[in-house]
Amino acid sequence: MQKYLLLSFIFCFFLADASAQNQDTVTKVALDSVVIHAYGSKMLMATPAAVNKINLKQLQYYSDGNIIQAVNATPGVRMEERSPGSYSLNIRGSSVRSPYGVRNVKIYYDGIPFTAPGGNSMLNMLGFYNVGAIEIIKGAGSSLYGAGTGGVVLFDAPPVAKKMQLNGGFSAGSYGALNYHLQLKLPKHNFSYEETSVDGYRQHTEMKRKLASYQTQLSTFAKGSLKVHFIYSDLNYQTPGALTLAEYQANPRQARPAVGANQGAVAANASIHQQAALLGITHQYSFSPKLNNTTSLYGFYNETANPAIQNYELKKEPHWGGRTNFVYGLKNLAINFGAELQSGDFSSKTYRNIQGNKGSQVTDDELDLLQWMAFAQVNWQMQRWLFTAGASINQFSLDFLRSSEIPNIQASKSFKGQLQPRFAALYKIDDQIATYINVTKGFSPPASSEVFADNNSYNLALQAETGWNVEPGVRWNLLENRLFLDASYFHTLLSNSIVTRRDAAGANYYINAGRTKQQGIEASLSYQLITKEQPLSVLLQGAYAWHHFKYKDFVQLNEDFSGNQLPGVAPRSYTIMADINHKSGFFAFTSLNHNAKIALNDANTQYADDFQLLTAKLGYQKQMKNIPFQLFVGADNLLNQTYSLGNDINGFGGRYYNGATGRSFYVGLKLGWVKR
Repeated sequence: MQKYLLLSFIFCFFLADASAQNQDTVTKVALDSVVIHAYGSKMLMATPAAVNKINLKQLQYYSDGNIIQAVNATPGVRMEERSPGSYSLNIRGSSVRSPYGVRNVKIYYDGIPFTAPGGNSMLNMLGFYNVGAIEIIKGAGSSLYGAGTGGVVLFDAPPVAKKMQLNGGFSAGSYGALNYHLQLKLPKHNFSYEETSVDGYRQHTEMKRKLASYQTQLSTFAKGSLKVHFIYSDLNYQTPGALTLAEYQANPRQARPAVGANQGAVAANASIHQQAALLGITHQYSFSPKLNNTTSLYGFYNETANPAIQNYELKKEPHWGGRTNFVYGLKNLAINFGAELQSGDFSSKTYRNIQGNKGSQVTDDELDLLQWMAFAQVNWQMQRWLFTAGASINQFSLDFLRSSEIPNIQASKSFKGQLQPRFAALYKIDDQIATYINVTKGFSPPASSEVFADNNSYNLALQAETGWNVEPGVRWNLLENRLFLDASYFHTLLSNSIVTRRDAAGANYYINAGRTKQQGIEASLSYQLITKEQPLSVLLQGAYAWHHFKYKDFVQLNEDFSGNQLPGVAPRSYTIMADINHKSGFFAFTSLNHNAKIALNDANTQYADDFQLLTAKLGYQKQMKNIPFQLFVGADNLLNQTYSLGNDINGFGGRYYNGATGRSFYVGLKLGWVKR
């Protein structure tokens, strides 16, 4: 392994990430120019919904290797990592039912459905260099994106090169962090390889990931084009388990110890080995200047081995599907309509975990999943007004067979004909300011991993979340496009909210929690203090979120949680950022992120402390003829805060805490060659 790292490091001296170097040092703030795809729109200023875009430059503000910090600069969104490689994504409280992994958030990769028909998204199979930009829709996606109450994330792939390029980079940091990538870009073809490894801050948090990808964009017919994506990921990461408050205060870096009959994380070799492959094909065709179509087909295969505290689980989750979207446009009218279909044949076997090895078999399950939706949306422009009306009809069904029981257990569950409407209106007061209101109905059936829980139990009585979201907002461009404000207020009422519980071994199971009331204010602000016309340019940015999430009606057995704060969601958070660039090539970036304390259980008897994360990155970039390069150094958690990230909500016996990385540093180099 060390030999390959050394060879790659030497090779990097002849390669670089040219795409990063060729972009403008500073982008002038102009809200009208932010191009997006959400809801079939083209410009953020003309989109009546809470949408945030994270562009390539923003992704590169932080260390290479993951997108977490860039995502967390979006108000109302929190991406967490309980241990390296183990992600969760919280959009307006969606992590209440997703203590690990990504659920109740619909994800698309370059227009290809990425979320499995069972409701889970394997976000950790995407590498840093698979992402060109990210759009985040907060709240129910309703009309065009179907089921879900948490939100929608649209990933753009990096653009296909027009000229031949060789790109590469290498970075190393604290706690054994290593990352390198190699890219060959030919006209219309991209080949990429990325490898990431880290020893981890806590005991038993080693992670290794190898990722290879290919993409191409070709012309087909005179009015058509074809995109092909292939991604293969081989990921291994250890899971240290949650700690009690006493264990966390004594040593936040330790793994979960043995307790009673339950072995510790190290003895159990608690870990995940995940191999996954995605093949997606997207074809675009224009039938006429007024009518065009985009159709995507994909196949996804995943195998996972997961030794946990009690069980040793082996899963195979192949699934396939497609999406087609027609757009018919007139001068003042645009109509979107289409359908989406996904199917999966999952299998799972669990065994006793005997010190990290398979023991006697416990379960043998098969799960067949089918999910489809049809959608339509109309946008009508009338002078300064834009009116939107749309809806999707959704169906989800599953068939379950447990052949390890005598007699066999067979069961079925379906959610049929669920209608999700969306209504929105936007008024553009002038070219600089626009206001909108967005009203959506959310419907989110339980994910397969929620119906069939980690502790081998299953709950076919679990109901879908439903509710309405009302959201007014404003976008305001000031001072000749140097200052802009994007702010919204939302009010969401959910019925049958799904929440998580944990048993003594740390396994999750899920129940419905009556009704919840979720309201909040989210705002982002950008100010170009010094423009790029000057030798030194300075861009200041800020984000703020206030969330008031309560159980409106939740009684479980003899406990009444009505009126309590929803656990896992910070009531207040903000981020302040500064991006500084000099025409000589020197650049600097710094950010401060604050999160208020959060409730760790439904009873609100335990809270995680608030914390502040200070980061900084310094570097120098230059292009000498056709060889660009960049050298950078950076630091995370400069204040060396001791804090818990990715908390285990409602952990049995008070096991809530997952200690996050302390102060850390990194250094990196990018080099390359671009054909002139």
